[in-house]
Amino acid sequence: MKNNFAACVILYNPKKEDIANILTYVNKVKKVYVFDNTEGKNNENLFEKFENVSYFWDNENKGLSIRLNEACKKAIAENFEYLMTMDQDSSFLEENIDQYFNVVLNFEEKEKEKVAVYGLEYAANDINNTTPEYIEVDHLITSASVINLKSYEEIGGFDENLFIDGVDIDYCYAALSKGFKNIKFGRIYFNHSLGIRTKRGSIFTLYLFKKYVSIHSPLRVYYMYRNTLYIKNKYEKLLPEIIHKFVKNQRHHISKNIKYSNDFFLVLKYKRKAINDYNNNRMGKIIE
Repeated sequence: MKNNFAACVILYNPKKEDIANILTYVNKVKKVYVFDNTEGKNNENLFEKFENVSYFWDNENKGLSIRLNEACKKAIAENFEYLMTMDQDSSFLEENIDQYFNVVLNFEEKEKEKVAVYGLEYAANDINNTTPEYIEVDHLITSASVINLKSYEEIGGFDENLFIDGVDIDYCYAALSKGFKNIKFGRIYFNHSLGIRTKRGSIFTLYLFKKYVSIHSPLRVYYMYRNTLYIKNKYEKLLPEIIHKFVKNQRHHISKNIKYSNDFFLVLKYKRKAINDYNNNRMGKIIE
């Protein structure tokens, strides 16, 4: 079974626990492509004991889309059928990854060629007795997604205009627009970090009332806002209902980040820059 699968993980300033996460799946696949976006430090020594790990580092942070395309092309060149993409903060229980690969390989034969991406639930708490075995979804997150490499080139790969944020959503929308499906297995989960919730007050209540929220940095808000505009323009005629839902969700998420940020005016500055850069077709990595 493992001969059908390769995996990739994109690192950025990895910690010990990130390497421990890779240990949970390194022996379940034939090859792991490790792309290290860390600038100024080569971490190849962390992987010397792994015979099936190929480590790549060029002292440059190239984001996600470029690295994911590099991984897919390497996996295709080595004749793999599937590539599992992982975040550095995600891991598996052994029985779950075994079950995952089995259901992928044994998915309905007549449907296999129509599937672009498979994915999972984030945690055991999301699963109950009424959870369906699988459902079709609009999109799946990068971590623990299994890409059907037979459909990769027809879909067009990952859009390198998107440095980070929305890279996974865009690929899934591209798949839908080409007639492919995205399948989520509802009864299998992996361990994925959903970020740290902190107690924050809103600028609109003068920070007097606080609640627990998960928010991102001003720079991340820049990518979220700019890439939302880009994805909306790219797919709103092809997938109008899906894009309406996507934009509504993104606006809510961005609004929360603005309201509860400790750097309110900096976030607004990055939001304005996001609009300006999008309007002037400045995509990819931000130019400060």
